[in-house]
Amino acid sequence: MSQPIFVNARSPIPVQADRLARIEARIARIEAQVATGDRLREPADDPAAAARAALIDRLDAVLDASRRAVERADSRLGLGETALAGAREAVLRARELALAAASDTLSADDRAILARELTVLRTQLLESVNSRDEAGRFLFAGARGNAPAFTPDEDGIVRWTGFAAGPGAEVAGLEGLGLPAGPELFGSDTDGLFATLDSLARALAEPDAERRRQGLSDALGGLERGFDRLVRGEAGIGAARTRLAAESDRIAAARLEAERARADVRGLDLTAALTELESLRLIRAASQALFSRIHEGTLFDRLV
Repeated sequence: MSQPIFVNARSPIPVQADRLARIEARIARIEAQVATGDRLREPADDPAAAARAALIDRLDAVLDASRRAVERADSRLGLGETALAGAREAVLRARELALAAASDTLSADDRAILARELTVLRTQLLESVNSRDEAGRFLFAGARGNAPAFTPDEDGIVRWTGFAAGPGAEVAGLEGLGLPAGPELFGSDTDGLFATLDSLARALAEPDAERRRQGLSDALGGLERGFDRLVRGEAGIGAARTRLAAESDRIAAARLEAERARADVRGLDLTAALTELESLRLIRAASQALFSRIHEGTLFDRLV
């Protein structure tokens, strides 16, 4: 007569099944770690390491925000440099026209030709001072970037319509690295570059030789002052971009260090993981074989 078998919570079958389930779960976790190279699949894997990894992630997010702020500021400065270069070329050409007009050999028709070219230069200068960044904001309009920096009024006089200074890279902890406001670069409504070009146009149209010479002399002086402002502005922008480049390098180094720290915290010892995985697979195979032998003698088989 066969011996009875009792199945309860302490029976070998549920115990062995639970053990196999735990082995399978551990194998699945290690396989996922090997696939991703990340040993912290869940915070429960290592709570202390998971907390440190979260802190490193937050630091990296701050550094990344600073990087983007520096890149935006540098992009605006670069576009500002290009705009100033265009303005400087217009001023130099206007100076050449003023010098040519000072010759007594030029006729009124000759001066009229110079005046037409001066009109083109004025338009070119207006385009330069109202240049925009990638977001469509006016570079030299200061804090009022959604409106042109300089706008002609009903009399055709170009006036500054911006407000205060422009944005810089303050998010990155840097101040004063934005583009200067329009008047600092191009002068005021009364003695800036546009006022100077307008006075030069009046001098070219002046029929009286003495008044014309005085007007041309005054215009040349204004163009020299305007040119000097542009050169100083370009130098200031170049210095600001140098500081931004240094800050960008600092941020890159800090992010690299954060990445190394993250790798130390989350990184997987691949050799140890593969060794444990192989060991668990062998244990699983042995446990499955043992489970099969136990299962052959279950109550269900004995009822047949």
